[in-house]
Amino acid sequence: MNRRLTETRIRTTCRALLATGSRVSGRRLCAELRHRYGAVGKTERVFAIWREELAAAAIPPDIAELQRQLAVARAAAAQNLARAERAEYREQAHQDKWALEIDRLRLEVRRLQGALPT
Repeated sequence: MNRRLTETRIRTTCRALLATGSRVSGRRLCAELRHRYGAVGKTERVFAIWREELAAAAIPPDIAELQRQLAVARAAAAQNLARAERAEYREQAHQDKWALEIDRLRLEVRRLQGALPT
């Protein structure tokens, strides 16, 4: 039987231990995982998740919300920049097309003027 713990189970256990408000060690996390699920998981993976959850818990909720908003704003800014670059490219292509067309028509007018008797 595969006893591998999912990341969700490990994170849920981490958050539950952190919610108690007391200082919790990685060993306590492993003991809790063993108690809840009968397995601990790979130590390196469990401790990596534990460190991520500790870092997330150390950030006050208002700062975490500001960081989330900043990430959303950065993504929106990147999309806006890409949209602006595409619009600039389209405008340049439009200007080039009509500049070539005007040049062609000027040459045609010159050619026709040269063919007319004065």
